[in-house]
Amino acid sequence: MPAPTMKTHSRLAAIGALAVSAAVFGLWLLFVYIALPKPSRSMDADHSLITVVSTAVIFSALIAVHVAYALQLFRYSKAQAK
Repeated sequence: MPAPTMKTHSRLAAIGALAVSAAVFGLWLLFVYIALPKPSRSMDADHSLITVVSTAVIFSALIAVHVAYALQLFRYSKAQAK
């Protein structure tokens, strides 16, 4: 059996990259929920806002890279289908 190539699995890899970006977004939402200020936690509103914004930059960069890679893979799979 020949080894699978990118020609046959590029669409699946693109869907996987989109799934990873969705999972990263979900992980960031969980992190935001944990960082919300509550009376039982020691984080105040200012520090919570700084934490949410600073992690949003990192997580959005990860999401943007995965979406760009998925779009590239979708274009590659469309070009191979012709």
